[in-house]
Amino acid sequence: LFFNVILIFFFVLVVCSGFSPIIDRRYYFLMAKKSLPLYSVSAEEEGVSTSPIVDFSNTFLNNETAISFHHTCIKTRDILAAIKFYGLLGFQVDRKFLLPGSVRAAWMEQLGGGRLELMEIPHWNLNESPGTRRQAMDYLDPANYLRLGYHHMALDVTASMKGKNMTSLCDWIADLNQTSIKVYNKHIRSAMPCRETAIGQSIYDLAMIRDPDGCLVELVHYRAEFENEMLPDW
Repeated sequence: LFFNVILIFFFVLVVCSGFSPIIDRRYYFLMAKKSLPLYSVSAEEEGVSTSPIVDFSNTFLNNETAISFHHTCIKTRDILAAIKFYGLLGFQVDRKFLLPGSVRAAWMEQLGGGRLELMEIPHWNLNESPGTRRQAMDYLDPANYLRLGYHHMALDVTASMKGKNMTSLCDWIADLNQTSIKVYNKHIRSAMPCRETAIGQSIYDLAMIRDPDGCLVELVHYRAEFENEMLPDW
């Protein structure tokens, strides 16, 4: 009887996946809701690492051994809204495609080489209550301070500001907002107002906005270099 139940389970799974050799993404999203532990930490790995940091940079100095950044993937509830938003930031659709289960996805690329993969969560998996819409984790909310993982992506808008003869990041964001309102009748949502910060030896202005799903996008504008060497804080 147990063997027969197992056979029936796999038969139903194959039928629901459209006879695809790859497990249907609908099944993947269903399993994701159960928060299964994909990686367990051994006792030796728990706590703060005490081993010294090893510098491997010399290993990747030439083109034969170099590792380059390829893309960032963002899950969205509305892929068309996401394409419009990132289009305002200089990304263009390279290819639209379907994942198993008719899940809509798209590659977007920037002139400067940035690449995004957008993956739409099917509406049947969102389970949104009437009048509500799911949003990405708000990592600026103090309640989420202890949550780990990717926090935001950052885009350097220095060249764009120079091309528009702008010196204020706040003015550039205001101009972006006006374009969004004019073209799509949508406001750009601010997440963090403009402020000055140090990145390495450089001085930048930065601000944060949110994409349609609430994902944080940091915008940076290069201003100058520090005259004195910036020593590490730790």
